[in-house]
Amino acid sequence: MRRWPVLLAALLFLLSGCAPQARELDGMALVRVLGVDGGEEVTLTAVCGGPDQGDVSRGAASAADFQSARQALPWVGEEELALTNISYIIVGAEADLSEALGLILSDHEMSPSATVWLTQDAGALLDACEDPAARLAVLEEQGVEAPTVVMVLAALKTDWQVELPVLSLADGQLEPAGQAVWEEKV
Repeated sequence: MRRWPVLLAALLFLLSGCAPQARELDGMALVRVLGVDGGEEVTLTAVCGGPDQGDVSRGAASAADFQSARQALPWVGEEELALTNISYIIVGAEADLSEALGLILSDHEMSPSATVWLTQDAGALLDACEDPAARLAVLEEQGVEAPTVVMVLAALKTDWQVELPVLSLADGQLEPAGQAVWEEKV
């Protein structure tokens, strides 16, 4: 009778070494900030990494529409860009905000709780800032509020407009530049 607990403990000890361990996949970078620019073609700019994930890496993909650029984006960097961890979306002035956020909301990999920010040219702003996710986190800690994807879409569908925080660049850092009202084009 006394042997059963010892044998059970030994068996559990041996099996615990064989259990799978949770870890990030090798060769995959988690996108923390996504820039969306529009115009004649859609350009998505992704920024990965930072203090808790190692070196900052980037990638950008352009295509005729948002969906095509989104499909190309994971494969444009040195490692696969995973769109499952986006915390911040920075939208350029020429982008189709409603379409982009609607597609983000319907994409099972992207987060509808990511906050939305506005700037003139998202790609240029992200390229000029070393770690935009860390800076945006600081701005939020300082009280700058940005609505989520869901909140922006709800405001656009009910009020046809939404107020978004505007970002600019000063000395290589993202800085708040007030608020702007984005009106839905009817």
